[in-house]
Amino acid sequence: MLFAFSARAADVAPGVTPIQLTCVDPQATGYGTFQSHNQKVVSNRRGIFMTHLHSRNEAYTAQNWRLSWSTDAGESFATLFTATNATNPPLLETDADDIYLVRPDFVDGHAYLHRFLAAENYGEPRITKVTNGAAGKYAMVLDAPRRQLAYFAHNGTFHLVGLDGAVRHSANLLKDGQHAALQYPLLALGEDGTLHAAWTTVKHGVYLYWDIHYMQSPDGGLTWRRMNGTPLSPSLIASEDGPTDRITLDDEFECHTWLANFMVKGGKAHFLYLAQTNPPRQHYVRYDLRTARREADVQPEFRGDQISLRGLDGFFTTTYGKEDSRLFAISAEAGQSRLACLASDDNGRTWHDYAVSGPVLSPYAIGGCREVTADGWIIGSFTAARADPNITGPVSEVYFLKIRADLPLLRKRTAN
Repeated sequence: MLFAFSARAADVAPGVTPIQLTCVDPQATGYGTFQSHNQKVVSNRRGIFMTHLHSRNEAYTAQNWRLSWSTDAGESFATLFTATNATNPPLLETDADDIYLVRPDFVDGHAYLHRFLAAENYGEPRITKVTNGAAGKYAMVLDAPRRQLAYFAHNGTFHLVGLDGAVRHSANLLKDGQHAALQYPLLALGEDGTLHAAWTTVKHGVYLYWDIHYMQSPDGGLTWRRMNGTPLSPSLIASEDGPTDRITLDDEFECHTWLANFMVKGGKAHFLYLAQTNPPRQHYVRYDLRTARREADVQPEFRGDQISLRGLDGFFTTTYGKEDSRLFAISAEAGQSRLACLASDDNGRTWHDYAVSGPVLSPYAIGGCREVTADGWIIGSFTAARADPNITGPVSEVYFLKIRADLPLLRKRTAN
């Protein structure tokens, strides 16, 4: 078993839901859940599954990673599969039963899809090589209607892989611009089947996250266009001198801007990013996908009634296929050493306090499942860093988080 304890939020104000935490690995590397741009926790009819790194070597060529399985709603986890590879934490997708896991190999330059099949009780995985798919940052989304996985790596490559493991399509999607290069890719699938891609860039020759961009595909990744429908022809320049939609503002180039997460819901695209200006701006941005109009930019503070979020990491989640479903945003609480969650019952027009955790030591890489579980839980993971994550060794703890998602909003409602 891989659990140490389960904790509930202490001193929670009336009407605010507790964020429940379970320690999955008390002796993990500092990059255990690196990072919030991809999905490492999923749920299906057989339980909850999550991945993380347990350990790594100095050269970052031998990382012990674990796929864990909970059959008691996240109260405890057992190791389902473990291996040592040159990888960051693998990402996950699931359908009703089967698990789809992808991890890169920094040594041989390829990525690998592991299919864990429920019919085989998640035994030894069936593995497909995704040629030239290795990169340190990567994202994936399940396209269930097309029975395929879309995989996007920060080396600029994009791949479509069938649920049978067959690679259907590979392309060089993005390339370096004059000032910056692709760094953190993200993917989302709309209710209408449109595939949406967003990413953060990094400036050449210096540690500076430069800008954030977006584009979409109406056919699951075969062709691409801007939000307003203008066709795009890959490979595309990833940064501001390219043709894709820029989300960051004109005065935010000389500070870090990093896209924690984005989501498409109800005809709107929702973006969560922090601009490390002075003072900092925590952005919640909403676009109308029909008109390509930026119709909301809540900043420099993203808050509900009393709770305010601020952090480089965090995630959105909702219930897909339900028009009036609630939208949630989870990140660190501004000025507090704890996690917090805001909720919106009107697709991001207004936000309200929803949940907080108890005290957490330096929460890092707060990420989660983009969909509320069938039994009504928000689920995610993060690393509690006891030391600099660049230090090799067991310097941190990896946690699973869950929040009851179907409780009423009891606090006084005020519009942003």
